[in-house]
Amino acid sequence: GYCRGKGGSMHIADQDTGNLGANAIVAGSAGIATGAAMSAKMRGSKQIAVCFFGEGALGQGLLYEVMNMASLWKLPILYVCENNQYNEYTHYRETTAGDPVARAQAFGIETASIDGQDVGVVYSTMLRLAERARHGEGPAFIICDTYRYHGHHVGDINRSYYRSKQEEEEWKSKRDPLKLVAGRLKGQKIADEKALAKIEKEIRLEIETGVQFALDAPYPDPSEVDLHVYA
Repeated sequence: GYCRGKGGSMHIADQDTGNLGANAIVAGSAGIATGAAMSAKMRGSKQIAVCFFGEGALGQGLLYEVMNMASLWKLPILYVCENNQYNEYTHYRETTAGDPVARAQAFGIETASIDGQDVGVVYSTMLRLAERARHGEGPAFIICDTYRYHGHHVGDINRSYYRSKQEEEEWKSKRDPLKLVAGRLKGQKIADEKALAKIEKEIRLEIETGVQFALDAPYPDPSEVDLHVYA
């Protein structure tokens, strides 16, 4: 697998495809991505960096330090905030003062606040801002309003003490991105129910195959304990 049995979902990296690595430090990816953007600009590669983080990162100073640098040097980077409404168990409005978008605007950074559940809006916004960055016009900051359907971790089962079942069901039934895009495709007669069912079946098989691969894979050999360790 990606980490050869040595890390979980927060430690995935695949440099061959441009994934420089996730990490467990809130906002930690901002520094890595900004460095990658600086490298791309210095090399004149026309590459851009895209940094994903949750709304909890809005409380970390590193994010603002690197956004300041990115704006000054017009680095080709997109800062994408996935606002799933909750910093673990606390609604972000209880921890984040003011308008989050205004924080990026204070650095003179292009901003967008969009519905992260709308695939079409996300695609068109990212395409526009990616091309802008690629042509030397500097960074952008995008807030995508979205939702965490399940708990923050496997033990976060009874969530009624910080959000209601009604709220969860409303997001799932009315704002699910897959349902919304499926409805749009059918409405525009791009795909019918049969075609969508075929796609879903193929994707489920791919996921199940991946899960089984992980379950069947052996634990790493003790002789590999010092491989891929950098600190």
